[in-house]
Amino acid sequence: MKLKTMNLEKLLMLLKDGQWHSGDELAMKVSWRFGHTIYEARHKGYKIEKRKIAHQQFEYRMLA
Repeated sequence: MKLKTMNLEKLLMLLKDGQWHSGDELAMKVSWRFGHTIYEARHKGYKIEKRKIAHQQFEYRMLA
């Protein structure tokens, strides 16, 4: 299985709870390049929101 596919699966498993997750958590559990993985998920039709919580700090969640 390709690394990109594995990262996408990790991201979706983490975000499927609909709760907000920090960028630090995603970097640790998905990949330090989680932003690209979010881009891929959105391109496949997943709705992922982003909100700013502090200077250069964001949280992400997936909508049902």
